[in-house]
Amino acid sequence: MVTVNNKEMEWKEGLKVSDAILFGEYVEYNFPILVVSQNGLRVKSEVFKTTPVNDGDVIKIMQPLDGG
Repeated sequence: MVTVNNKEMEWKEGLKVSDAILFGEYVEYNFPILVVSQNGLRVKSEVFKTTPVNDGDVIKIMQPLDGG
């Protein structure tokens, strides 16, 4: 299992950070504007589609917001 924003996701061979983003229901957002950490380490947006996710990983996805 993989934890994505406190939700359990079934782990499978070949899983990438981009798959976790889609599971986390960030489909409508552009990947470059997301902040993602994997086991507490930041994952850069340019490697979302190539960074593997391992069984037991914890993925946190955050959407920066503008405000004033």
